[in-house]
Amino acid sequence: MDRDDRRRVAWALYEWAQQPYWALIATFIFTPYFATGFVGDAARGQSLLGYAGAVSGLAIAVLSPIVGASVDSRRDPRAWMVALAVPFLVASLGLWWAAPGRTERVIPILGCLVVAGVTTELGGTVMNALLPLVAKPGQVGRLSGTAWAMAYVGSLISLFIVLFCFSLPKVPMLGLSKALHEPDRIVGPMVALWFLIFAWPLMLLAPRPPAVAGSRPLARLWETLRSLPSRPYMARFLLGRMLLGDGVSSFIAFGGVLAAGLFGWTTTQLGLYAIALSVTAGIGTFIGGRVDQRIGSKRTMLIATGVVLFGAAGVGMVGKDALFFLIPVAPAQPGGPLFASAPERMFLFFSLFVGLTFGPAQASLRAWMAELAPAGETGRWFGLYALSGKATAFLAPLVVALGTRLLGDQRVAVAVSALFVAAGGLVLAGAPRQAPVAG
Repeated sequence: MDRDDRRRVAWALYEWAQQPYWALIATFIFTPYFATGFVGDAARGQSLLGYAGAVSGLAIAVLSPIVGASVDSRRDPRAWMVALAVPFLVASLGLWWAAPGRTERVIPILGCLVVAGVTTELGGTVMNALLPLVAKPGQVGRLSGTAWAMAYVGSLISLFIVLFCFSLPKVPMLGLSKALHEPDRIVGPMVALWFLIFAWPLMLLAPRPPAVAGSRPLARLWETLRSLPSRPYMARFLLGRMLLGDGVSSFIAFGGVLAAGLFGWTTTQLGLYAIALSVTAGIGTFIGGRVDQRIGSKRTMLIATGVVLFGAAGVGMVGKDALFFLIPVAPAQPGGPLFASAPERMFLFFSLFVGLTFGPAQASLRAWMAELAPAGETGRWFGLYALSGKATAFLAPLVVALGTRLLGDQRVAVAVSALFVAAGGLVLAGAPRQAPVAG
């Protein structure tokens, strides 16, 4: 294996290293526990998570383009990855102290969630900027999709570890206490260890972007922003990415919290739900990378977006004791068979459609950005790409938080997510597949 091959493997491994954060902390295990077990009130917990998401979104919106511009100007991706890894590890480890009943720790734990989320996204900005440098010519979409698929495999493995080592056994591994929700809290240290093991190859092997004139990242960033009116296709793409990314992120962030609140799912049920979703996501993303190479990133993304909307609409029509808002059904019974009630089965069915295609949608968006970004400026443009994914990220969680608090219905999260996804798809439909040829 030559150095270029090792770099491609290291690049994909970094995605693998980050994915358990999304699966175990941000989506399926810790945040549902935070809302229902740590806070003790699902609606209030979802509202607090929404406020934390708003703070994270604002921080990422400000910092991501600066980080991307710095990668281009100073050509220091390795330094940034190391600098971001330290607070991520500390914040992930800090989640262990979210013991039930310790409500005085709510603010510090929310702070840990914010720091972990921000540093993960900024690390993704650095990684994305390296995609055109490590991929083989003409295979950006394929590498992007393959890395996403690998990441879902990593997500599955981490979920299996939680399920079979900590959740299902009567006596969890390491002597953890179920009464103190230690199997839920252990995911923070587990994510930190996983990242530490698998992220370091890219920190050592990351290529330096081509040198650009000047060394002032903020000045270069301002120049990039000022160039947007002369590149309306980029402005349109970034706006569409902003709306779509916000909608998908919101759905991912609140899906597990919604299931825990609606059905009272335990860690075991949430783990099985996460495994099912990750399997379909991995399959969809792996296939999506090949489809992307055949029909292009734009078409792949638009098809995936349509399927995401179909799934989200179905999930939004599931209630505790009614389907499609009109059909009364028996609610889920605590301690009953897994996924035995009609609402649970419908929720799972439509969620799998979302899982099947939100990976391809995001992987194809990343590959599409790599095709549109001018050579030698990928760091800055991927900084704006991350910014566009988070510029309104504070808005969707904020609307979810306020709507949940006012209406007392957790399905507000699904409605908000679907609205942003639909708007993003419509905007992106008018963006070009490749950068127009000058002249």
